[in-house]
Amino acid sequence: MSEALRTIFLVMLFVGIMTIQMNMDADKTTARQLKNILELATHDAALALDESQLSEGRIVFDQVQAKEYLKESITHNMKVDNVLGDQEIYQPADDSYYHDSLYITDMIFLDDLNISSFPYHYTNASYGIDTIINGPTIFVVGSIQSPRYFAGNGVLIEKTVMYEYFQY
Repeated sequence: MSEALRTIFLVMLFVGIMTIQMNMDADKTTARQLKNILELATHDAALALDESQLSEGRIVFDQVQAKEYLKESITHNMKVDNVLGDQEIYQPADDSYYHDSLYITDMIFLDDLNISSFPYHYTNASYGIDTIINGPTIFVVGSIQSPRYFAGNGVLIEKTVMYEYFQY
């Protein structure tokens, strides 16, 4: 009888540890993939420059075009079924790794129009940003709920990504 109880206990312990491990692995995968998706999308958004300002030697982002590039990049790099209008909510497809929507919380443009000189010390307490930027920069803040395949609620993963044009 003691052998049977010991075996049942060890099996239950194994199942519990495997459940925790699978959920932690889902959290790590979500964080890594969200970072990669946002870095690619932020880079693509930073390519949207106002050409008339560029010809005068200033780097100024075309914010409307940058948001469109961001949307196209996220749609291309993540299995997305639907993008909910201007709210920047990306619903994953049925066969996606994710179960919940990706939210683009904020997109911050710091360029030659709103910053007088670089380097510039930029802080934003809402997103935990405290950095020195050396040129025009785009910050993108996104969040998604980590998927769960076993018991428990997913963890909200939030990432802030920046793309910076370095100026001397």
